[in-house]
Amino acid sequence: MSLSGIPLDPQIKSEKEREGKGKIFYASTPSHAPIPLLGPYLSKIPILFLNGLAYLYVLFCLLIFVMPFGVTLWYSLLTRGRSPKLTLANYQYVFGSFLDSLLLSSRVSLVTLLFNFLIVIPAAYALVRYEFKGKRFVLTLLNVPLYSPAIILGIGLLLIYHFTYGLYNSFWGLCFGMIVGTFPLMLMPVMVALKDLDKVYEEAALCLGASPLYTFFKVTLPLIGPGISAGIILNFVIVWNEFLVTLFIAGPDYITAPLKVYNQILWFGYQNTTAALAATLQIISFLALMVYFKLFGSRFLKGRFF
Repeated sequence: MSLSGIPLDPQIKSEKEREGKGKIFYASTPSHAPIPLLGPYLSKIPILFLNGLAYLYVLFCLLIFVMPFGVTLWYSLLTRGRSPKLTLANYQYVFGSFLDSLLLSSRVSLVTLLFNFLIVIPAAYALVRYEFKGKRFVLTLLNVPLYSPAIILGIGLLLIYHFTYGLYNSFWGLCFGMIVGTFPLMLMPVMVALKDLDKVYEEAALCLGASPLYTFFKVTLPLIGPGISAGIILNFVIVWNEFLVTLFIAGPDYITAPLKVYNQILWFGYQNTTAALAATLQIISFLALMVYFKLFGSRFLKGRFF
């Protein structure tokens, strides 16, 4: 209807409606409604706020876990005195007696990983795939090192190695001690991977004519790759940085890199050179994990080996 009260022609009315479409009348917008131009941005405020909280949380965790290593690395690059300066001279001690300790730690880590792998795979397969009396009790005994204090484990190994087996102050005694302490760290991830693996894949391979041994190496072992990879990482990190058990069973002739750092702090205090040794130890550990993920981890974590 027009302002004069005379009804408008339907054709004229439809034309006016088409002309009014697509226009924004800001004067008629209620005061409590958001301005149309800002509406999309106002709707994204909760998402931006949550993303900001997530970034702050990650930054807070990085500060807590990375800060000790960062401080050690920075301290290793400074000279002693009232006006310290940046220098790499502290790292010259890495190529002395500490190099022998690094090589020893590398050999112990590799031997421990190899033996744990050879022991854990059949043990985990038997515990998951077969039922027998006392299985839970056996599993509990195998996991005793996980909830035993390291000092208790070290004292027990010292007594049995020194008075029974004669493995004190020997390379194999050090390796076997590490195997005892880290065996469950590889056993549990592999068992979890086997429990999550459906038997259908193994049964299908057997039905197609594959032998049990071929099925295990070509079907089962690749599919539990994520569990094996997790066990390898846990084993390496613990063995490479372990010094308390080593302190009891290594003896004076077998000083690993972490034990060398501990002895330096105990005898001379926290010097810049000692910080250089500690930083080198952690850098090698970090680089070893990066190389592992680059060369093997991408395949293992996807559940395939070959």
